[in-house]
Amino acid sequence: MSDLSLFLSLILVHLLADFFLQPTSWVVARSDRHWRCAALYYHGLVHFGLNLFVLVSWHFLSWPSMSLWSVIAFALILAISHILIDLVKSYYSGLGNFIADQLLHVLIVVIVWLCLTDIGFGVILQYVKSLLDAQNLLILLAYLLLMKPASLLISLVLAKLVTPKSTSKQGSPAGGHLIGIAERLLILTLILVEQYSAIGLVVAAKSVLRFNDLRDSHDRALTEYILLGSLLSFSITLLVAIALLNAR
Repeated sequence: MSDLSLFLSLILVHLLADFFLQPTSWVVARSDRHWRCAALYYHGLVHFGLNLFVLVSWHFLSWPSMSLWSVIAFALILAISHILIDLVKSYYSGLGNFIADQLLHVLIVVIVWLCLTDIGFGVILQYVKSLLDAQNLLILLAYLLLMKPASLLISLVLAKLVTPKSTSKQGSPAGGHLIGIAERLLILTLILVEQYSAIGLVVAAKSVLRFNDLRDSHDRALTEYILLGSLLSFSITLLVAIALLNAR
């Protein structure tokens, strides 16, 4: 088993134990009872068992110099750290806390993996440094511009030019905001991988989904609002993509 295979196996264990082998009832009980919840420790035992299996298999297949007891200790570290992180998370909720929780779990896995292998932190730092070159930063900048800045610009333009009637069929503004961001990010990604025909499918699918709403609303202002918003979103994405491709 190679060093990379070990890392991928540990990540696979995390995904299996956290999302497939953890019943929803355990999550709910942990949020209600916190450290008093037995399911919190059952979940830790699942992580310990799976990690122990992977690490012991790696120990015997690859014949590392590290002792078997040290390998078992690292499996315990992974399980105990997982319990502690989940315990803290049980007091909070929301998307941001979920992302932070998962990042912490992955960070612990990375640290254990580095301690078990000869890769060392220097190699990781070199890899991170290679990611921070000008080309990758330009791509990151383009994606960030197409998120909140583009949404704010489109909102300001629409508020100045078009004001649809307030109806219950317009849906959630937050939902429309997220749909617009997802559309722009998807289109930029398709442009970067040169899948131009797929862009037409995205635009066509959105048009079909919007057709019934526009037909039933009998609101010309709403039609102009949605059409102008879509055209602005698409145009901004194309401009950012063209600038990015010319700068690369």
